[in-house]
Amino acid sequence: MNLLAVEKPARYMGGEMGSIRKDEAELRFALAFPDVYEVGMSHLGLRILYHVLNEVEGIAAERVYAPWPDMESQMEAAGAPLATLESATPLAKCDIVGFTLQYELSYTNILNMLRLAGIPLLAGERPDAFPLVIAGGPCAYNPEPLAPFFDAFLLGDGEEAVLEIAEAVRRAKRAGLGKAALLERLAAIEGVYVPSYFEPRYHPDGSIAEIVPLRPGMGRVRRRFLADLDAAPYPAAPVVPFMKTVHDRVAVEIARGCTRGCRFCQAGYIYRPVRERSPATVFDLVEKSLGATGYDEVSLLSLSSGDYSCIAPLLAGLMERYARDRVAVSLPSLRVGTLTEGLIAEIRKVRKTGFTLAPEAGSERMRGVINKGITEAGLLEGAANVYRAGWRLIKLYFMIGLPGETLDDVLAIAALARRVKDQAKGAGVSGEVNVSVSSFVPKAHTPFQWEPQISQEEIRERQGLLRGELKRRKLNFKWQDAPLSFMEGVFARGDRRLAPVLARAVELGCRFDGWGEHFSVERWHQAFVDCGIQPEWYLRRRSLDEVLPWDHLDCGVTREFLLAERERAFAGAAATEDCRNGRCSACGVCDFSVVAPRLSPHDAGVPAPAAAPVGEPVPARIRLRFAKTGAMSFLSHLELITVFTRAVSRAGVPILFSHGFHPHPKFSFATATSVGIESQAEYMDMVVAAGCEAAEVQRRLNGVLPGGLRILDAERVDVKSPSLSAQMIATHYRITFNSAPCDDLSQKSERFLAHDSFVIQRIKKGERQTIDLRSETVSLIAGPDSLDLVAGRGKPVEYARAITGNDALAMDDLRVEKLDVVFAAPPPRD
Repeated sequence: MNLLAVEKPARYMGGEMGSIRKDEAELRFALAFPDVYEVGMSHLGLRILYHVLNEVEGIAAERVYAPWPDMESQMEAAGAPLATLESATPLAKCDIVGFTLQYELSYTNILNMLRLAGIPLLAGERPDAFPLVIAGGPCAYNPEPLAPFFDAFLLGDGEEAVLEIAEAVRRAKRAGLGKAALLERLAAIEGVYVPSYFEPRYHPDGSIAEIVPLRPGMGRVRRRFLADLDAAPYPAAPVVPFMKTVHDRVAVEIARGCTRGCRFCQAGYIYRPVRERSPATVFDLVEKSLGATGYDEVSLLSLSSGDYSCIAPLLAGLMERYARDRVAVSLPSLRVGTLTEGLIAEIRKVRKTGFTLAPEAGSERMRGVINKGITEAGLLEGAANVYRAGWRLIKLYFMIGLPGETLDDVLAIAALARRVKDQAKGAGVSGEVNVSVSSFVPKAHTPFQWEPQISQEEIRERQGLLRGELKRRKLNFKWQDAPLSFMEGVFARGDRRLAPVLARAVELGCRFDGWGEHFSVERWHQAFVDCGIQPEWYLRRRSLDEVLPWDHLDCGVTREFLLAERERAFAGAAATEDCRNGRCSACGVCDFSVVAPRLSPHDAGVPAPAAAPVGEPVPARIRLRFAKTGAMSFLSHLELITVFTRAVSRAGVPILFSHGFHPHPKFSFATATSVGIESQAEYMDMVVAAGCEAAEVQRRLNGVLPGGLRILDAERVDVKSPSLSAQMIATHYRITFNSAPCDDLSQKSERFLAHDSFVIQRIKKGERQTIDLRSETVSLIAGPDSLDLVAGRGKPVEYARAITGNDALAMDDLRVEKLDVVFAAPPPRD
C-alpha cells in the first residue's frame, strides 16, 4: 500500500512503542475494532485483552481497525486483504477474529471489515478453514441484528473468559476438530453465547413468540463476572501510538460498575456490581504506565470516578507525587453529588478546559423519573463552586425524549442551564455554558427497555424548541442529529430480521455511520425498502409480557427488578438508593460469595510521594543527529515531536521544561522533512540537566525508540548557540525515480543548471510563495535513474519536476533520501 496516498499514514504503520510482534505463534488472535485507528486505540477493553492474551506463550494477539475510505480504495484497487498491524497477517489466516461492539452505528464497519478480509459474512456459510468470528462489549447484550454473522458472543467481563476461549480454540486446532465441535466446547464456557443454538419464532404481527434453545438442557446465557478487579491483570505497558488519539493519555481503571441506578443507563446495569481497585494498586499502575509510555497525563476511569471510595486522598496523593513532573491527572466521569470543594480544588490543579456536569433532565420531576439522584440546588451549588475555583466554561449534558417527558420538561432544560450560568455572577466571573443534548434511546436490560423512542419529527421539534430558548438565554447548543438517534434505536432493540438490512447497507456503500459526513439517510432508506423492513416498528412501545429479542441473555439483573424500577419511575416513588451505601436493592446480580460489591476502605492509605529535588537544575544543550527510515518516514513532523516527547520520558532523560500555563519539554527540531522522505540527517536540540552526558542521552533514547528511528550522533553544544534552522544552509538529497522513469537525466540536469533562474510559486497557509530553485541549487549530479542534489529551499519533488519538465511527478513516483545537512559552520561545542 502507498501510505503517501492516504490522509493519515500512522493509522496503518504498526511498530509502535509497546506493540508486541510474535512471528511464531500457535494461535493468532485478531482484536478488531470497527472504527478508525485513533478511536480504537483509545478503547480500554482491547488494551486489556491485548495484554492478557500476549502474556500467554504461543498466543499472538494482534490489532486491526476499520480502514478509512482512502485506504479502503487502495486495498480494493490492489486486491489486498485486510490484515493485522503487528505481522500483516490477513484476517482470514488468523485463528480467531474478535470484534468489540461499542456502538450500534459501527455495525456496517464490522461487515465491511469481514468483506475486505475475504471472510464470508454469514457464519453458516463459512467453511471450517476460516477463523472463528466472535464479539463482546456492551452491544453484545442485544447482538441479535448481528447474530447471523457471528459464531459466538461473550457477555460480560473478558479478562478470564478470553483466555478460556483461546485455549478451547487451541485445543480444538490440535485435535483437528471442525467448527461444529468447537462451538459445543465454547457454549460450555460461562458467558459464551452461540447464536446458532437458539431460534427465534414469531407471531403473525411480527413480535417474537418464543426463543427456542436448539440443544438439550440449554437455558439463558448468563453474563461472565470478574469477581476481583484488584487482582485482575492490567496493561502497565500499553501500545503508544505515533499519532494523537481520542484519549491520548495513560488510562487506569479505578473501578468497574455503578449502582446509582439511573434508569436510562445500560452501563449501570450490565457492569454491576461495583468493584474497586485499591489505591496502592492504582498508584503502582500509574507509576509503571507513566514510565513505560512517556505520557504526561493520567486519566482515572470508571463510570463515576467521583464515587470511588478513596477518591479524595487518591487524587491528592497523585497530584503531590506527579505535579513536579508536569503530569496531569484527570477525572473524566464526575457526578454533581460527588463534587466536594476539596475535590474541585484538586482538579483545578490540572484541568485546563471546560468542566462537564450531566443533569440529564431539566426538571426535578424528570430527574426523579430517571432516578438521577441530584437536585437543582445541588447542581447550582456545584456550578458555583466550579466557577469560584476559576473555571469559565461549564458543559451540561441533557437528554430529550425520556419516558414521560412533556414540552415543559424540555423548556426546563433551558431554564436550568441559564440558572447554572447565573452562578458565575456570584463567583465574580463571566461564565459560559455549553448545552449538549442527545436523544433518549431505550436500551436492553434497563427499566426503560419496554418504552418507545420518540420519532425523528418529535426529536426535531424538541430540538427546535430548545434552540430558540437557549439562544434567547445566550447559551450555546449542541445536539445529536435525529437520523443517527433513529438508527441507533432501531439496532439497539432490533432482532435477527435486521441482518439482511445490514448486509444490503454495506453493499450500497454504508460505512462509518457514526461519522456525520459519511452517514447516508438515502442509502439506509434503500436498504430497508429492499429488505421489506419498516424500521419505525422497532421503536414502538413493547408490552410488558412481550418476548424481547434479548430475553435469552442474562445480564444478572432480574426482569422482576427492572419491572419494579419501571413501576417506581412512573409512580413518583422515592429514589432507589445506591447499594454502595449499605442497603441492598435486590437487583439479582450478587450471590454475596463470589459476586459481590468490593470497595476500598475509606481510610485506605496512599503511598507517600518521593522527596522533590531541591533547586533548579543547571541546563545543558545536547544536539542529536538521528535517522528516520522505513515506515518512520511516514510520520508527520507533529507525530515525530510526539514520539520524542514520549521517548524522553520513557528513557528517563532529565529533560527540562518551559515555564507557563502549558509547560512543554525543551527540545527543538531543524526544519521539518516532508512525509515519505527517508533520512540519515535529522537534527534536534534538547535541553537537559547538566549531569546527563550526550552519550548517555543517546544510549537511553536508542533503548526506547521504535525501529526506524535511531540516534546516530550526540554532542553537547553551547546553551546559547544559534538555533539549528539558523545554521542550516542546504540539504543533500538522493532522488531516485521509481514508477516514472526519466530518460536523459544528465542532459536535463545540464539544461536546468544553464538557467539563470528557475522560479516556481506555491501556496502555503493561504499565502503565495516564490522560490528560485536554480539559485537555491548548490550542486546537482545526475545518474542513470537518480539525482544527487544539494540545495537550500525547495522540496525534492519540486526539483524533480523542474529538472525533468514533468509537472505530474508526485512523491509516489520517487524515492527520496536525505543524506546530509550543510551547516554554515561546524556546530559549536562547549
